[in-house]
Amino acid sequence: MKGLGNQSLFDVDPSSSELGSAPGLWALMQVPGVGSTTALKLAQAYSSWEQLAASPVDALAKVKARRVDPHLLATLAMDPCQPPTMDDDVWLVGYFDPDYPSRLQQIASAPAVLWVRGTAPTGNAAAVVGTRNPTRAGVDRIHKVVSVLVSADYGVVSGLATGVDTAAHEAALAEGGQTWAYLGSGVDLPTPRENINLADRIVSAGGGLLAEVDLGTKPSSRTLVARDRLQSGTSSLTVIGQSGIPSGTLHTARFTIEQERRLVVVAPPASEANDPAWAGNMALCDPGGCDPAILNASGHLAERIAARRPVADDVLTTADALADLLE
Repeated sequence: MKGLGNQSLFDVDPSSSELGSAPGLWALMQVPGVGSTTALKLAQAYSSWEQLAASPVDALAKVKARRVDPHLLATLAMDPCQPPTMDDDVWLVGYFDPDYPSRLQQIASAPAVLWVRGTAPTGNAAAVVGTRNPTRAGVDRIHKVVSVLVSADYGVVSGLATGVDTAAHEAALAEGGQTWAYLGSGVDLPTPRENINLADRIVSAGGGLLAEVDLGTKPSSRTLVARDRLQSGTSSLTVIGQSGIPSGTLHTARFTIEQERRLVVVAPPASEANDPAWAGNMALCDPGGCDPAILNASGHLAERIAARRPVADDVLTTADALADLLE
């Protein structure tokens, strides 16, 4: 086998290399100790399986792959794993592929690969998220917000959950726009079951379902929280439609701030200002700021959130105000 020769670490163009392809990145992550971050580093350091397998242990350490067993890598290089057989409308996109969402590439925890059913978002996009139990006024405001987004040629990103997510997807479809759902399950197992038809319509309308977890994976609390960072990471702004406290929606708010994206929060109608269903929105809109603990933030990020007054970049009292922000 040939080694690196005169080629230095990180001199590889991964977009045209064997390891930098979507199947190559996926196969790398089948090796114990290799997650997205390590897979991406290996793909930037080595152009082929042969080159990687011939690498000495100290070279692997330079790409922070100390936990990777070089013997396993050598075995994998002889017969790399292949992604499972997919339906015609399901495909695998890699970090270095032109179809990978460009804004998502910019976040620190970008997945090396995404499973996609339908299309991946490529243009302007906004995440619209919120509670599974919105009020009637909350749903009405979501519809108005999404109408403005679609009119401005923004795609709508959400998570296919019941409540605000469903309202956002449905509104986008009704307005003739495109919408995408990031799942905490495999794209072949969209949940909840009552939204399977909605998932099909999203794909048929030119949008898609996306997930970083493999086909056949069932959702868990961990994967559902993890997908929240992908919603905000794909988007230039996140709209918090309606949220109580506690709420998974506030994970997405935290990720939005961490990723330095615009956090837009819908203000409740005066008649519902004291409704617990709006407590999260009220906290994020408070001119005096809010306790970072409600966003499950810690360390430096908590300090950043505590210094924001209000935490929201923009507070929407009307949908027309969003149109002004998008100009």
